[in-house]
Amino acid sequence: MMEGEPVNVNEFQELARQALPKMYYDFFSGGAEDQHTLKENVESFRRITFRPRILVDVSRINLSTTVLGYKISAPIMVAPTGMHKLAHPEGEIATARAAAASNTIMVLSSMSSCTIEEVASSCNAIRFFQLSVYKNRDVAAQLVQRAERNGYKAILLTVDAPMLGRREADI
Repeated sequence: MMEGEPVNVNEFQELARQALPKMYYDFFSGGAEDQHTLKENVESFRRITFRPRILVDVSRINLSTTVLGYKISAPIMVAPTGMHKLAHPEGEIATARAAAASNTIMVLSSMSSCTIEEVASSCNAIRFFQLSVYKNRDVAAQLVQRAERNGYKAILLTVDAPMLGRREADI
């Protein structure tokens, strides 16, 4: 790691705040309604602590695991988030390449700024697809078929968000 590189979420968030237009930064850093879930998620992560293993050989630690039979380097995957092109010109294509380089799974969002096909042809990442619930079942069926044709290994169905969240901070 080079000196001055970000090493934690707060440092990455500050770099994003400096680099992105305010509207884009607000989209990525905020939440819907009163942001209760966002606040709870931040608090949940704050409660996680790491306990150092003093005088224990940790030179051969193996964090790899499997998810649905696919081996990944650590129990960390790229969660489905949309609109990556707001932050990077290659959008989810760049994210998929980073996931492949890290030997982990990328879950492509239904709200992706790149197509299912573009992401699939960009690299050999293990890809899952996140499907939102659509009133028009034909749209959902077409998305599933496209994901299947393009080598996505699983479908993650989002059932708790029947509509886009109202982003009160943007009002």
